[in-house]
Amino acid sequence: LSPEDYLESYPEEVLPDVFSMVPILAEMSTFMIQQVIQFAKAIPAFRILPIEDQISLLKGTTLEICQIQFNTIFNEETKVWECGQHCYTIQDAALAGFRQIYLEPLLKFHVSLRKLKLHEAEYVLLQALVLFSPDQVDVVQREDIDQTQEKIALTLKSYIDQRHPLPEGRSLYAKLLLLLTELRTLKVENTRQILHIQDFRSMTPLLSEIIS
Repeated sequence: LSPEDYLESYPEEVLPDVFSMVPILAEMSTFMIQQVIQFAKAIPAFRILPIEDQISLLKGTTLEICQIQFNTIFNEETKVWECGQHCYTIQDAALAGFRQIYLEPLLKFHVSLRKLKLHEAEYVLLQALVLFSPDQVDVVQREDIDQTQEKIALTLKSYIDQRHPLPEGRSLYAKLLLLLTELRTLKVENTRQILHIQDFRSMTPLLSEIIS
């Protein structure tokens, strides 16, 4: 089935609270944000930045990094996220109040990224590449952040060149950069929708802090 087929199978309006996925997604979001923070703090180049820059980078990129992490458990054949004994579909996000304008491109993003069959190291480098975004608002050490991002980008490209055989490997890096552009667009719509799902924000103080 195509992403459109999945999304046409449920109504756009939010279902009654008894069926709501908000509590589950709220708990999952909090956990994943905590994982991103731990990931960032494990990087020496991040830890030496002023605390203001650390906060700016986390606020600006956490939602994107969460999606990259989430992709590692996505099954492109079944369109399901496999979280241990539990499985979640794009429909579950719809039950929480997220709408098709966001969910349709989100599912396409996950399918596209998973099809690239990235190694674990490439997922890690991709997350770091997103984290060190010098164009985030209010960062002070912009030049240092830019230099770190450039080093990560070169490392990622070098890894791809060495580990992925031609011809597939030739365009892999370029495809990743295009997907990162899509991911940034998705983050904007994701934030907009979270701000309109009052229950979701009230149940996830950490998420509210990230998007504030």
